Amino acid sequence: MSSGLFDISIKITGSQKGYYGSPLQKLRAENSTILGSELSACFRIKRTSKEFLKGETMLTYLINTTEDMLAAAILIGLIIGTVDTMLSGRAKLFGRLGTAAGIIAAGIRAYITNTRRIEGGWKVGAYGYGITLGLFVLSVIAVAAFSWVIFSRKQRPKLRTAADIVISVSLSLLIAGYLYCMLPNIFVYPFKFDTGGNGILSTNYLFRLGGYLLGILLCLLSGYTAHKLCVLAEKKGFVKLSFAAMCLGNCLYSVFVFTKLMLVLTPRKIINSPELFKFAAESNNNAHWYTYGLFIIALVPGIVLFTASFIKKEPAANNAQRRKQRFLWRSARRHSVVLVLCFAAGILCSTLFVEMNKEVIREAPVEEPVIEKDSSGKDSVLSVPLELVEDGHLHRFGYKVEGGSMVRFIVVLKQENTKNYGVGLDACEICGEAGYYENNAGQIVCKKCNVIMNRTTIGMKGGCNPIIIDYDIDENRITVPVEEMVKNASHFK
Repeated sequence: MSSGLFDISIKITGSQKGYYGSPLQKLRAENSTILGSELSACFRIKRTSKEFLKGETMLTYLINTTEDMLAAAILIGLIIGTVDTMLSGRAKLFGRLGTAAGIIAAGIRAYITNTRRIEGGWKVGAYGYGITLGLFVLSVIAVAAFSWVIFSRKQRPKLRTAADIVISVSLSLLIAGYLYCMLPNIFVYPFKFDTGGNGILSTNYLFRLGGYLLGILLCLLSGYTAHKLCVLAEKKGFVKLSFAAMCLGNCLYSVFVFTKLMLVLTPRKIINSPELFKFAAESNNNAHWYTYGLFIIALVPGIVLFTASFIKKEPAANNAQRRKQRFLWRSARRHSVVLVLCFAAGILCSTLFVEMNKEVIREAPVEEPVIEKDSSGKDSVLSVPLELVEDGHLHRFGYKVEGGSMVRFIVVLKQENTKNYGVGLDACEICGEAGYYENNAGQIVCKKCNVIMNRTTIGMKGGCNPIIIDYDIDENRITVPVEEMVKNASHFK
């Protein structure tokens, strides 16, 4: 599920030489630049058949879009449906305004972070998650304080109007917060379709666009159906059930937002808790369960309505009223079935389609640098010719120190047609000597936790970036002092 500027998708695995990556590590590689140095990526399978490749890229964006948006769409449908049925007058307008504000804010965020280099950009997402959690607490207080007014049989017009406004404003702000956190990637994906230079009318682009639009369609249909079931539940006397579904869905989703925030703060030691980091990482790796949970919550009113449509007998004063009742029951059954089908499609997107879209990750071989000696004959400097690493791919080099440890460092060109290289150990402070690989999209990824490296920050300290070392670059080569290898040998066992 995912994440926006600071959506992080971490998979805790062993340090393996060939293992499976998944499109759930989404095409947020640009998240490094789009949305700070957060974690996730999108992969494709290498096959000889062009048809297979087209299908895989289509699946990739279908999976990515639904993972980013589906859970939030269901929850927003529940919230707006509850607001529409429980609140009165102009208070209903606030839900729509909150949705519009969230979409606009997410679009602005995606544009700014994708077109400008922002120092400390990760803070934008962290503040978004933090504010959204604060809005959740505010909405809980508002609902708890005023729900008795909503359900009271006594008529208190002024108090009821105040309750409607307070609850609707708090929930609309919460909707805006959810969208601000979760939608930025949805705006970015169409601009990141890799067409191999063939343009937007190429079949590759159209297949990617097709997967992207199918994902959005599934999300919108799921949210709309959840909304309609809440409305129908109120018309058939189950308003408290839809209200309970909305409250439970918000509580579940707030846990997901909290884990997103922890995945921003714990790697940076702002909150120093390995246990919390592991919980948040495991939670984020299994983010599809939040989507499943929200589907189940939204289906409860649907199941109740579907069952009641066959057993509940309602008095009707005339044939017109009887026809209206039948229409509402048929509508309830149809929307229940549609939501079940959306649930099945969501399960397919996070299971079968993911398996179909997997690839085997191959790590780069460890190359030998040129060893230069000093006047006494001792190894002094490791030299890497620029012509060897100017292809833009990840290159790994190794040097065996006394004691037998092979100390590895990486070199990668940060920007084409420049001599701006990222150099660091093939290890990080968080994941140790697991090292890095380059995926099919050309992104540098941590092999243990699948953090996507922002190329521009390789060589800088922080997060899951490679451990920094001293090095020099001249016209023809990169040089690393041997003493740097000896000093950092403790990172490699």
